[in-house]
Amino acid sequence: MSNQEQSAGTPAVKLDARAYPFEEPKGKQLAFASVTINGCFAVTGIKVMDGGEKGPFVAMPSAKDREGNYKDICFPTTKELRAELAATVMEAYNAAVEKGLSDRAANKEQEKPSAVDKLNDAKKESQSRARAPKPDKAAPKKAEPAL
Repeated sequence: MSNQEQSAGTPAVKLDARAYPFEEPKGKQLAFASVTINGCFAVTGIKVMDGGEKGPFVAMPSAKDREGNYKDICFPTTKELRAELAATVMEAYNAAVEKGLSDRAANKEQEKPSAVDKLNDAKKESQSRARAPKPDKAAPKKAEPAL
C-alpha cells in the first residue's frame, strides 16, 4: 500500500482475539492472548498484565536484547490500531474470565464429594451407630492340643 492510499483512509482491520487466563496469576501476568488480523495473520504471545491501580493492560510479544531490556517483537504502528487491539484483547480476556467463573460454578455443583468430605461423612456415620463392645485383646488364646 502506498502512502497516498494510507492518508486517504485506513482500511478497516478485522481483529479476532482469544485469551487464555491463568487460574492463578503468574506474577503480574494474568493471561496469554492471540490475535488474528483480517483472518490471515496471527500474533501470539500477547500478554494481559496486572497494572495495579491502573488495572489490567495488554503487552505485545517481546524479546530481551543484549543489555537485558525487553523490546516488542511486533506492534501496531498507529495509536488507533493499538487502542483497537488492546480493547479487542481485553474483551476476549473478560469473556474468558466470565466463562471460566461460570464453568467452575457449574462444575462445582456437579462435583463429586472429595476424599475429605467422604471421610467426614464416614466419621459422622460411625459416631451415630451404637458401638458394640470390642473383644478383650489382653486374654491369651488357649492352644489346642496337637494330635
